[in-house]
Amino acid sequence: MKDNDLTDFLLKIEELTRSGLKYTKDEYARDNYQCLEKEVKRFLALKSITFEGENIFKRNIYPTPSVSVRTVIFSSDRKKVLLVQERQDGLYSLPGGFAELSLSPAESALKEVYEEAGVQAKIISCVAVLDRYRNIPTKSAPEYIIGFEGEIVSDFHEPCFEIISRDYFPLDDLPDFSHKHDPEQMKKIIQAAKDKKMIFD
Repeated sequence: MKDNDLTDFLLKIEELTRSGLKYTKDEYARDNYQCLEKEVKRFLALKSITFEGENIFKRNIYPTPSVSVRTVIFSSDRKKVLLVQERQDGLYSLPGGFAELSLSPAESALKEVYEEAGVQAKIISCVAVLDRYRNIPTKSAPEYIIGFEGEIVSDFHEPCFEIISRDYFPLDDLPDFSHKHDPEQMKKIIQAAKDKKMIFD
């Protein structure tokens, strides 16, 4: 294993443990994440491995927005769009989530489509770069959304546990979007893909 491969591997484990500790509500899982985090630190100390520059998770760097990705996938006639139903509130979203370390924005988008919509896709174009909280008062960390248009290249399989269902919905009769989104912003991303345009703040 090359040094950069080992660094990427350790960063990925650190990313997963931090995400797990932030979002899990299961105490057994929390205990496992904490143990894994300790083992990574122990291994680093044992091997005298240090990351060059600032460890990204300490965030002792210039403040910068987080990045999330969303993907628009149309039906073959481009009159419907694929949405996923969130278990969290029973409402709908474009497949997507936070961009991941070691993955490009497009690769992160495809990973989210595979996990949430249960299908493999390819990215056709980038259609939006938006400030998620541009028109929403919030105390959350600043975040940019990168919107893509994708195209399905496989059969469907079961989505991840965060998703209840997935289906195509008419563009003129969309269901309510999840509370974590600005509905108008999601509609702008869909419309940009429909018009084959690129929009940005």
